[in-house]
Amino acid sequence: MTIIKDNGLLPKVQTRMEFMDCLESMMDQPTSDGEAYRGRPRELKTYIIESDGGFPQRFECANGVFGEVRDTGIDQIKILKVFQNDNKLEFFLDVSDNRFFTLHTNARSEDVSKAVGTLTGDRNNMFDNTWFYSDMLKKFAKISGNSFMGFGVSYTTDTLYSDSNEYSDIESISLNISGSLASTVQSLVEKEPRIGRIMAYNKVGILRGQPPDSIQDDVYNNGYFAVKRGRSIQDHLQLVDICKDEYSQTINRIEKSSIGINKEGDRMLVGGGSFDFEFENEIGDIDTFIRKMFNSTEPFRMWGLKSKIDDDYYSVAAVDLHAGNMINFDIAKDMIRVYLYKGCCGNTVLRLFTNLQINFDSKIRCKQLYN
Repeated sequence: MTIIKDNGLLPKVQTRMEFMDCLESMMDQPTSDGEAYRGRPRELKTYIIESDGGFPQRFECANGVFGEVRDTGIDQIKILKVFQNDNKLEFFLDVSDNRFFTLHTNARSEDVSKAVGTLTGDRNNMFDNTWFYSDMLKKFAKISGNSFMGFGVSYTTDTLYSDSNEYSDIESISLNISGSLASTVQSLVEKEPRIGRIMAYNKVGILRGQPPDSIQDDVYNNGYFAVKRGRSIQDHLQLVDICKDEYSQTINRIEKSSIGINKEGDRMLVGGGSFDFEFENEIGDIDTFIRKMFNSTEPFRMWGLKSKIDDDYYSVAAVDLHAGNMINFDIAKDMIRVYLYKGCCGNTVLRLFTNLQINFDSKIRCKQLYN
């Protein structure tokens, strides 16, 4: 069996079996440097990230972070080296999908989250997280072979509300539930309407397989998979692939519904339509909401100019900083209508939807995503 060294450097695997053995050895590896890390920083971590432009052999981010891709003995498995300050991180990079790429590592949690956050947030490249909204996370847990083992909620009004939070009953909440009673707790907290509106999941716990040949992952809404227990690398990779395939299908449906010119026989027809985010709870301070949503920062990564159409009704011409595409919005107190045009990245719609649920109202619905 190939063993991962504690220095975080990966071996240049030559066969698929060596690669699988290497991933298995990443699970729950003890540290030898005597440092006391929070949690289990050497657990296996997997990220799915999206890139419209493929994965470059070399890239540089605006803050000096840069990376390069090296071959292994397996065509679709590479080693990604990321240099950040004086640190070097290495990931196994699965390029079998030419748009949704998978990263594997067991490096320290703090270093990994910073490195991946830098990649997906950089404006020089076309990387983005994959965005699993609450119902999508719930759907993952119900897929055949999977079992629901818990959930996490992270909600804050800091992102979109006014500084006084005068429109919010609860300013923030952080909740993690795991174990056999997770479903019972889930049902109880969602029955109270005022609590239900802030119950947007930032993760679910999923068990795949049957113990002892099983795996339990925490699956986060930004495409992050953290192995919590178990040693079945096959089940872990199957879970990642199932979630990636479901997500890819959703993105394809979104992009097929985008607005543009379609050729049907000898005719050229306008096709597609808007994506309508409908709110059960109205926006209180719509001017602050728009200003904070389109301020070019995380998590929305949008810049825009608003035009007033009527009282509490605005049009916004925006740019998605992920890929530089133009996107238009109509925004009222009880609805946001998104106009995605041909050639734009469908990831934008799911990034907006996921983060609006977390930062405004978990009860937001978009019927075009549920058809």
